[in-house]
Amino acid sequence: MERKDSINVFEDKIKVLKSTDEFIIPESLYNEKENLKFESLFALSNSYLGIRGSHEEGTKISLPYFYINGVFDKSETFMRELATLPNPLGIRFYIEKELIGVENCEILEYLRELDIKNGILWKSIILRDSKGRETKIDGCRFVSRKNIHRIGIIYNLTPINYDGIIEVESETDGTIINFADAPRFKVKHTKTLKNEKLSDFGGNYIEVATRDRNLHIGVGSYIEAFKEGEPVLGNRNFNSFGEKSIEFADVKVKAGENINFIKYIAVYTENDVHKEEIKECVTKEVTDFIENGLYKEIADHCLEYSKLWDMADIKIDCDEELNQAIRFNIFHLMSTGSSTNNSINIGAKLLTGEEYGGHAFWDTELFMLPFFSYVFPDIAKNLVSYRYRLLDAAKENALKNGYKGAQYPWESADDGTEQCPAYTIEPDGSCYRCYVADYEHHVSAAVAYGINNYTRITGDLEFFYNKGIYILIETARFWASRCEYIEKEDRYEIRKVTGPDEWHEPVDNNVYTNYLARWNLLYVKKKLDELKADNRSLYKDVLEKTQFSDEEAVELQSIADKIYLPKMAGRNILEQFEGYFELKDCIIEKHDENDWPIRPEILKELTVDKTSLIKQADVVMLMYLLENEFTAEEIRDNYHYYEKRTLHGSSLSPAIYSIVGLRTGDKGKAYRYLRRAAFIDLLNLQKNTREGIHAANAGGVWQVIVFGFAGVKTDDKGELIIEPNMPKDWKSLNFKLWHNGKRLNINVYADNSYKIEEI
Repeated sequence: MERKDSINVFEDKIKVLKSTDEFIIPESLYNEKENLKFESLFALSNSYLGIRGSHEEGTKISLPYFYINGVFDKSETFMRELATLPNPLGIRFYIEKELIGVENCEILEYLRELDIKNGILWKSIILRDSKGRETKIDGCRFVSRKNIHRIGIIYNLTPINYDGIIEVESETDGTIINFADAPRFKVKHTKTLKNEKLSDFGGNYIEVATRDRNLHIGVGSYIEAFKEGEPVLGNRNFNSFGEKSIEFADVKVKAGENINFIKYIAVYTENDVHKEEIKECVTKEVTDFIENGLYKEIADHCLEYSKLWDMADIKIDCDEELNQAIRFNIFHLMSTGSSTNNSINIGAKLLTGEEYGGHAFWDTELFMLPFFSYVFPDIAKNLVSYRYRLLDAAKENALKNGYKGAQYPWESADDGTEQCPAYTIEPDGSCYRCYVADYEHHVSAAVAYGINNYTRITGDLEFFYNKGIYILIETARFWASRCEYIEKEDRYEIRKVTGPDEWHEPVDNNVYTNYLARWNLLYVKKKLDELKADNRSLYKDVLEKTQFSDEEAVELQSIADKIYLPKMAGRNILEQFEGYFELKDCIIEKHDENDWPIRPEILKELTVDKTSLIKQADVVMLMYLLENEFTAEEIRDNYHYYEKRTLHGSSLSPAIYSIVGLRTGDKGKAYRYLRRAAFIDLLNLQKNTREGIHAANAGGVWQVIVFGFAGVKTDDKGELIIEPNMPKDWKSLNFKLWHNGKRLNINVYADNSYKIEEI
């Protein structure tokens, strides 16, 4: 199936879509040791699918993962994880058997650029092969935000100093496996069912099924080429090589000629259509894509991103480098959330890498949900609906562990069962018991807090009283059963628990967990009392469905009143957990060139759990979430005490210290923490960007700007409050929010004045 397109569609139409430098993240030098980092940074997603930023021709160091959001599998692993699927990006050019690739030729010019304004990965290279032949390749790829089943690639190839025949291979690689560079952990999550031509006109088609649940996924593609608008590919030949699907073609070229190579890709799963219809749907999608043309698809895609940015953009006057980093984080976060599917969540690494198996943590509710609630409330509603859909699974989880109510899993995939492995295997083969799921129960309070936050921000009372209230009641029941009455002290305690600081586990009475459990109990009591007064019919319906009683309400109040909250005698300092103050006290005194704390020398003698050094914001996280429960002096004193002892071993930490630092008046350090958070992935500050983008941190960066420096709050009555605290070098700050069904444009100025306009 051949089709005419405009003359040199890349040069004439597509290249002019490229954004200005403020929206461009460049890779200007090829270094194979940096491949995995840039594959994460340059990953593209559209809420339905995601693909890492690998090179189309392939490189030695690469994890070219292709994911469909919600497609999980377990196989031989400890947990259900996002299954990497057949990679359809493959395009390889040859001259007399020599591959024209960045690792096969001398690189004369090299530039790849992530265009975060348009969601496009641009590429421009000039390569010289062993015989001195020079080839220029300009191109781009995108995963369509308009038609989420589509991926498009275009290459503009120019032979600079030779005539000849270019041979091209279009490949879909079904051999890709999870943990491909980790010999001990490699696993194949799919079995190949079909490897054949897409249709009579050519193309590639691979259909696979997940190994556990036999979920079918079909990936199809078609490649064509044009010279001055005329189709030029000849000698098409399809071949199936095991799990690799390759279509061969060639084209005669002359020096200085431009050839446009276009690859159209489509994917469907059994979650979208009946499995017997997958190939038919893929074929139609590719056909429609071809007939509509690449330019129209990419233009429509850019328009969709323009709509997203029109709502999500943050503009800072006089801090361009930081502004770009903030936009980078927003880009990845908003590219992954779905406004149409409430059966999926957002993994800790989005769809950019395999770490944590694509699982949802407390990260969603506390770090990402506020962004979506204020900016894209339709996505936020799907995120909270995901938790409601899995409420029964959370109740089963509680029952299995000997508790009542709903205990949400520490790591959640598609079915709501606990996906945190009971054992961890280190790269050297050593194995140890992993107790995270056993003790890190504060996720259930985070889910409840997320329901409260979503409702308060959006005013979505329909969701709250039809779904959210049931989550709140069942999580409160969990905490009531989790609390242990200590008769001698006449108090309730939560023993053998782990708080946000995972370096000390398990402990008794982690103050963060105890406070959030107490909040959950009291909040349910408060909302039921309000419902009883305002709508007795609905109140009776809720009680009937949950078998809740007035006696149980009294019990919740009684437990909340007597939960133990450890504190330093005679001071405002909360004790992170019972016995924390008895540990070897250490403080952080040095930072590296990126302003990241350096581990104190004492850790060469003592393990970190024997010291007061902590992984991340714990008590300070509590001060952030339940600010109204503490005096300004208590927040200040606890911030300064724990800030000196936090090594920020988690990306979740710097943003929280930034916001709470602002609330204590530590504006200079708050700005430094913002920069640490904003550049965590761009500068690879934690040396693990190769594993994927830090999703919670991205949400935290947005919160620092909006909740921190702009001082935005929504109180319990749903009123919007703005109390700016601008950095000294910012002239102005602009962003948009939804509030009470109104779209607001907010400008904050250097003198902390502000202007709100309804748009």
